[in-house]
Amino acid sequence: MSKLFVSKLKLFLILSVLTAVIGVLTNHALNENLQLTLAGEVYRYGPDWLVGSCIVWGMEIFWVQGRYGSRIRRLHFLLAIAVKSIITILLTIAISIISKLIFEGAFDLQFFIETPFLRAMATILIILILLHAVLQVIRIVGGRALINFVLGKYVRPVREEKFFMFLDMAGSTALAEKLGDEGVQTMITMFFFDITEPIVEFGGEVHRYVGDQVVVTWPLKTSEANASAVECSFAISDRINELVDKYRAEFGEVPGYRIGLHGGPVVISQIGDQKQEISYFGDTVNTAARIEQQCKTLGCNLLISGELLDCVSLPTNYQSALMGTTQLRGREGETELYSIIRTK
Repeated sequence: MSKLFVSKLKLFLILSVLTAVIGVLTNHALNENLQLTLAGEVYRYGPDWLVGSCIVWGMEIFWVQGRYGSRIRRLHFLLAIAVKSIITILLTIAISIISKLIFEGAFDLQFFIETPFLRAMATILIILILLHAVLQVIRIVGGRALINFVLGKYVRPVREEKFFMFLDMAGSTALAEKLGDEGVQTMITMFFFDITEPIVEFGGEVHRYVGDQVVVTWPLKTSEANASAVECSFAISDRINELVDKYRAEFGEVPGYRIGLHGGPVVISQIGDQKQEISYFGDTVNTAARIEQQCKTLGCNLLISGELLDCVSLPTNYQSALMGTTQLRGREGETELYSIIRTK
């Protein structure tokens, strides 16, 4: 199982159980007639809430946030919330009908106009709208960034060790002449959407999009863990190769790109007032950007600094090759640049 699937599975199990517990407790608190004890509530409604929670969170985590939920993720903010809420309500109604048949052996339409059912549906709908709104905000801001904002981690500047991937689409000017500004922007939007899966799979965090460039970060850890960015680079290539026919059919072109990798100390701080963001400062960021620019000069799609390569334990099917040393603007000494190839 992939790291991404394992993390999704853990999140799914935690949220499903937590939602079921909250649901049973809420149902017991709103039970005006107190016909059932808490233990009775757990026996009678616990399976309903657990199955319902599994379906709701399974749909969100494995389908909507997976490869086959891309159409829903492409919808605009309000429409995405509405579609997911409607689907969830329909699933909830279906579960309620099945539950009535299992526990009571019968079902009639009167059930739909009973006060407990209407109250439950209203409560679930409100919770779903709020839940999906929060999930949409997380997708816009970024999960880690939102947590850091809430916790105030970077209100004051903090020094950390990070490594960066600067990925820039190649030939944007020529594409703009062929496709027009709107056409090339549509391609860029699709490209960034498609490469999100391998970025998330290998633990990367999208820092920002700037025109036709995306900046991805990882924390510097062990040499084995630091190989994630290299593996991610080739996973992006694999993903785009899977979509060659789609790009050719829609644009007549397959997007090319260049990647620069570098790591080291950075200062991280929360900046801005009306529009706030978390920003990175330091030589490491500037060097990563300039390494990416060297890809065109050296005719490589991927370059990594010797400093970062020393901190990476490459898998056995990857090999590095020295492309030379260069004096990057803003640095005193020369920087060794390596390309990496996958042998199988």
